Amino acid sequence: MSFLKFFSDEVKEMAKTLENSGGRMKEASQEMKRADSSQVGHSDLQSACDDFADSWDYGFGQLSKLTKGVSKFANKASEEFLKMDQALYDELKKSAAQAKK
Repeated sequence: MSFLKFFSDEVKEMAKTLENSGGRMKEASQEMKRADSSQVGHSDLQSACDDFADSWDYGFGQLSKLTKGVSKFANKASEEFLKMDQALYDELKKSAAQAKK
C-alpha cells in the first residue's frame, strides 16, 4: 500500500450496516401493515392507522432502496480506491527502483 490512508474495512462495514438497517425498517413496516387495526377502536382511527401503515410501508420501501444503493456505491468506491492505491504503490516502487540505478 502507498502512503495514502483509506479505511476500507470500515467503509464496507458501514455499507453492510446501512443495507441491513434498510431491510429491518422494511420488515418492521410490513409487520405494521399486517397489524389488525380493528383493535384500535373507532372506524376513523382504524382508517388513519391503515393509511399510516401504508405510507410508512411505502416510505421505508423507498428508504430501503436508497440504503441498498448507498451500500453498493460505498463498496464499489472502496474497491476502486484500493485498486488505485495498489497501482500508486507499484508505480512508486518502480520509480524508486529506477532511481537507484
